[in-house]
Amino acid sequence: MSRFLDPSPADLVMREAERLAEHPDANATIGAVLHLTGAVPDLTGLREHVIARLAGLPCLTHVLTGDGPRARWMPAVPDMARHIRGHQVASEPKALEATVRLLLREPWTEGAPAWRMILLHGHVPDGFALLYLTHHAVQDGANVVTVMEALFGPGLLPEQFSALSRGVSSISRPRLRQALRSTVTLVRHARSHHLWRWPAHPLSSRRHTLWAQAPSAGLRTAARAGGASTNDVYLTGVAHAINQWAEHAWPRAAGLAIPVMVPVNLRTPDEVAAPGNRLFLTRIDLPGSTMPVGRRLARTRAVTSALKSAEHRTVLRAALTRLPRRLFERFVAASTVPGRLTVCASYLVVRRRLHYGEAAVHRIDPIICCPPGVPMAVVAISYGDTTSACFRIDQALPDADSLPAHWRQALADLAATAPPATGSDPALAAHTPAGRATPVVRALVTWLAQRSTAAGARRR
Repeated sequence: MSRFLDPSPADLVMREAERLAEHPDANATIGAVLHLTGAVPDLTGLREHVIARLAGLPCLTHVLTGDGPRARWMPAVPDMARHIRGHQVASEPKALEATVRLLLREPWTEGAPAWRMILLHGHVPDGFALLYLTHHAVQDGANVVTVMEALFGPGLLPEQFSALSRGVSSISRPRLRQALRSTVTLVRHARSHHLWRWPAHPLSSRRHTLWAQAPSAGLRTAARAGGASTNDVYLTGVAHAINQWAEHAWPRAAGLAIPVMVPVNLRTPDEVAAPGNRLFLTRIDLPGSTMPVGRRLARTRAVTSALKSAEHRTVLRAALTRLPRRLFERFVAASTVPGRLTVCASYLVVRRRLHYGEAAVHRIDPIICCPPGVPMAVVAISYGDTTSACFRIDQALPDADSLPAHWRQALADLAATAPPATGSDPALAAHTPAGRATPVVRALVTWLAQRSTAAGARRR
């Protein structure tokens, strides 16, 4: 039987957040919409296709049971008649998006694997869509990409899947100096900000669910010109959109750095499709105030440099898998108090061409969740010629439905703008005040300093 880590506090917090939601818009459902060109398939064949690949996808055949230290992954056989079904969509414009929003609110069946696939058809004359949904306590974004590639891509070895952490292994142990350096980075961003606590617009559990697309070539062009990654370009677009929106809609954020929670993928080849989250949600402060979008990219690139370090990811992996459970629970709890919750932004790339039979996938629209207390969550997937972003935004934010257009325009401006002149920018050397470290963070510092090679996590 496959061996993988028991559920962690990072998994359980997603289930608990959903219990606190006052509206199904704020549930913990994530996934993707695969748009295919070709004849609408029959459900029997689709079910048989998925059954033939289940053995390599334990995240589809296990359920999360129990709470706290008693939480376990238990095997469960999915009922294909319920897990894979069809749905007729109207042919009117935007009918597909409206249908997806409605299906996102469906609750999960107790004791059954938390995923479903819905064949959507009728919205276009020459194609169909496959809506894949799952619960964030069971799968993270990297796992969603792996499931899509395993079901609809070429046969791949474990190390060939797109959404794996490069340069980090399950047995990597951090060096003491890097552990201390990474801990300082975590401390620097541990302080409360209260940026999204505005009595005039209290946050709610109602969400806008919006999508926007941009040419992938534009992200690559801007990345090459700015000496950055495509993730840097994507995050720059997010920061630029928020700053432009905040100028007239959210003055508390106007001119300030934007704290953003970014998931650092820590999944290794031996954990391909294992249930649970293999990410560390870490905060960065993206550049605020009004500035040319090219300069914002340069400052964003400086902010994200630590996230690209394999040594830093090794420390985060150790924190995720080797921290004493009680300390990790306290760390997760401290990170999710209202004064620290903020915008979440993630970026994924699907490098394999996907298809089902003769029908080819020509676009993938991601789906992210936005738990209670989070003002906005954004995820983008680059696949082929298109980068598609999903915005889940608290409806309490005024004029929030303008944010996707701001993001798309920022990316267009980046692709069309020459890179800034080479040279140092004083703002790049500025350090964010660390503030007072909380007891949880002090404990984390002490533990990483003294026990960077602590005992491995329990495995089943």
